[in-house]
Amino acid sequence: MPISRRRILQLVAAGGGVTALGAAGIALVDAEVLPGRSVLDHALGRCDAAPPTAPQGTPQPPVTGSFRSAARRREVAFAISYPPGYAPGARLPVCLALHGYAADARSAVTAARYPEFLAGALAAGVPPFALAAPDGGDGYWHPHATDDPLGMLVDEFLPLLAGRGLRTDRVAVAGWSMGGYGALLAALTHPDRFRTVVATSPAIFRSYADAERVNAGAFDGPDEWARYDVTARAAQFAGLPVRIAIGAADPFAGAVETLRDRLPDPEVVTIGVGCHDGDYWASVAPAQVRAIGAALAG
Repeated sequence: MPISRRRILQLVAAGGGVTALGAAGIALVDAEVLPGRSVLDHALGRCDAAPPTAPQGTPQPPVTGSFRSAARRREVAFAISYPPGYAPGARLPVCLALHGYAADARSAVTAARYPEFLAGALAAGVPPFALAAPDGGDGYWHPHATDDPLGMLVDEFLPLLAGRGLRTDRVAVAGWSMGGYGALLAALTHPDRFRTVVATSPAIFRSYADAERVNAGAFDGPDEWARYDVTARAAQFAGLPVRIAIGAADPFAGAVETLRDRLPDPEVVTIGVGCHDGDYWASVAPAQVRAIGAALAG
């Protein structure tokens, strides 16, 4: 008797009952023919990213505010995280933090525990920097007809940060998931602007159909998707200071592998144990924080 979708989910969710699926059942779930891939990944240990061993400190609460964005045609909230010992007005370089889908500025400046790792790294001599994030909406950080989060980021948010004393001549950009894609797009759009670009678990797609299946409406049509397809523009990453990290069990890993194989320097991509979650992001965060600090200080 064929096994039902509901029974597969029940067996996978049972943890120890994974083997009860049988090789055929596991293969169907693994290939996403049947539901339960995420639960299966956790049950098989594919999401067991190594916990970070780097020292952590106690961060300060972020400073928040909002501004009227002409590019986004709305009021846009923002958050700035200063490292311990620094207050608003400090003359620090800045790393822009780009949030993921259905997230916001506050979640971006705390993503992957960056403030904690930065606080812990300061004692080891890592140069300080501020994390700054605006709300970019759910439009995948690229320009739309009535909403341009990328234009807002560079043409409006950076001047706002400069007005608050931050050094916008020394800028990095980091993003997670949708924000990882946004960081890569920012690098391509402004190739001379960022000292380093860190994309973690970037949500990139092999086709417009894939984009619609995962996040319908992220792109306004196939032409817009093609215009902002970072994989098609892989050759343009030559010489750009880009770092990409993703877990092997991440649903976007296949698309990132395709991008890697087309990049002038595939070594900028790291694929490790992990899923599309905060545990993986925290596992790679300490090295990313150190790299950002060094790039902004150099």
